[in-house]
Amino acid sequence: MNKALVALYARVSSGQQVKNGTIGSQLAAIKDRIREDGHVLPDAMLFIDDGVSGATLIRPQLERLRDYAAAGDIECLYILSPDRLDRKYAYQALLMEEFSAYGVEVIFICHTPGDTPEDMMLLQMQGMFAEYERAKIMERNRRGKLHGARCGNVGVLSGAPYGYRYIRRQPDGTPAQYIVNLHEASVVRKIFSWAGIERLSLGGVVRRLAEKGIESATGKPGWDRSTVWGMLKNPAYKGLAVFGKTKNCAPRPRVRAARNSADILKNGYSVIRSKPDDGIGIPVPAIINSALFLTVNEQLEENRRHARQGRREAAYLLQGLTVCGHCRYAYYGKKVSKSAAKGGRSILITTVLGRMLTALGAFGCVTINRSGHPC
Repeated sequence: MNKALVALYARVSSGQQVKNGTIGSQLAAIKDRIREDGHVLPDAMLFIDDGVSGATLIRPQLERLRDYAAAGDIECLYILSPDRLDRKYAYQALLMEEFSAYGVEVIFICHTPGDTPEDMMLLQMQGMFAEYERAKIMERNRRGKLHGARCGNVGVLSGAPYGYRYIRRQPDGTPAQYIVNLHEASVVRKIFSWAGIERLSLGGVVRRLAEKGIESATGKPGWDRSTVWGMLKNPAYKGLAVFGKTKNCAPRPRVRAARNSADILKNGYSVIRSKPDDGIGIPVPAIINSALFLTVNEQLEENRRHARQGRREAAYLLQGLTVCGHCRYAYYGKKVSKSAAKGGRSILITTVLGRMLTALGAFGCVTINRSGHPC
């Protein structure tokens, strides 16, 4: 037994659990048990899914674990409890059957092992109760947040947007609230004024912010257009924050993985925007008036119509469908003049064909050329 190939699997469901270090307690308990059994755990045999839901089988480390098991590289697998393997009983049973077929002995720290029908029944019941518990927790959270939103409780919102400071519920019972950040609020008023009164585009607003040296909420010198767009569409600035602006739905097909994200969905579902009437309004201190907010959103809609009218069909078949394997930016087509081509490069260097040749080593990466370092 001392020469058995040992592996460890651990999982926590939410980012909050990761932050609180609950994964560490799992690892400590499992490693203690492995030492008691006289085994040695190689560093490469730790399979840890941090902040990944147990309601889906598509988990990076679980996928890697199953590959190792299929290759015959694991004989004993240690897990804290059945619900750490999976919250759904059907998935749990599938994984247990798969590991058994590969000759992997699964050892749960919080469950006495056994092969009798009674032991198997107890394991199955634990899986079903874990699935039931997860469903009840989600339902209680949903009901509690809906009730809080209808009562005007700011605490159900996920933090405060730029321009506000979130104050948590106090021990004396004072409810959570938004406090206006005077400096950031002045920036918000300028952004709305530029977009609604001066009729600047999103790009124009971003350039104006850079010219005036105004840093973003994260302290960066540059602002993203998507950030500015989100601010201009946020009704909290007119005094009415909205709970339920988005909702979860079944996984939607994606043409390509988003930049700086995994190729697979982390939580097994997609997030989409709800209908405007589905949200619940919560009063908060206003930074701008409703008339200016309406003017800005009408201007955004007009800009969108003009952009669609001036949009041409994609000039390249694979435009937007392929991504760089390093920086994850999508390939796009763009023609440049011979005078603008740097270093005597082809005028098609930024086309899809040029970017694909770049990936194959025929040209230098565009990101390298612009920033001076590899992407």
